Amino acid sequence: MKSGEQQTHSEPAPTCCAQCEGDTVIFDMVSSEFVCSSCGCVADDRMFGAENTISFQTNNSEYSDRTRTGMPESLAVHHRGLSTLIGIGDTDARGKILEPAQKIKMQRLRTWNNRSQLNNSISRNLEKALKFLNNFGDKLYLSHAVMESAAYIYRKAALKKLAKGRSTLGLVGAALYAACRETATPKTVSDIATVCNLTSKDVMSHYKLILRELSLQMPVLHGPDYVTLIANRLNISERTKREALRIYSAVQSNRISLGKNPRALAGAVLYLASQNCNEFLRQVEICQVADISTVSLRKRCKEIKTTIGV
Repeated sequence: MKSGEQQTHSEPAPTCCAQCEGDTVIFDMVSSEFVCSSCGCVADDRMFGAENTISFQTNNSEYSDRTRTGMPESLAVHHRGLSTLIGIGDTDARGKILEPAQKIKMQRLRTWNNRSQLNNSISRNLEKALKFLNNFGDKLYLSHAVMESAAYIYRKAALKKLAKGRSTLGLVGAALYAACRETATPKTVSDIATVCNLTSKDVMSHYKLILRELSLQMPVLHGPDYVTLIANRLNISERTKREALRIYSAVQSNRISLGKNPRALAGAVLYLASQNCNEFLRQVEICQVADISTVSLRKRCKEIKTTIGV
């Protein structure tokens, strides 16, 4: 035994293995279990804490060693990263093939382990919904904070049984859109609906349901966020983008943006900025990206030209 390690047990150690009936039972210091050195089976299922078995050495190498840690907790996983997992390999700790009776026993343990984790309808719905959530989040290039916020919102909706009798995809899309609004991530309803293979009307109906039932207060997205989003999608130069932000700042100072669609204003200032910077940009392209009509774009351009004189 190494220095700095102690073994203190209040219970007697087993003398023989229950499987092979051998007397080669040893204590594994890493897993804190009694293991048979002949067949590799755990002879005793009692687990001991670190304070009763091992006092680890506190040195720099111990802190840098990450082998003792598991996956981090995450709301985006249905078991939050705290579940047990029985591997599919039919070998013991030494790599030896298990006996047929032991293979059957391990298979039964895997089956009951899976059943115990998904033992009610809410757990089964969470497993299905959070898989969709992670898939859609990857397609939208959402950050980890947005994904955690969306998973938290969906969990609250599932606990209130809002998923009963409703579309799981609709609630997932609504949770994603609510998380984007909450974290000021510039994603439109059309972006969420396209990824979820739904209509914007379905996403908005579930979004309004979540806001009403969960009493969520969402911040209003600012127009400069839409300006940056539309400009990036149109691959506009940095000079035109800065000019558009300058025009939008003047629009806000003159209070033209009150009661107006921020996407229409963002498209209008981008179109005016492209004209000032001699960059060719069609109105149809802006309307398709901003999800607005050409009539709205021309009205906003006319108001800005009349008020500011751009």
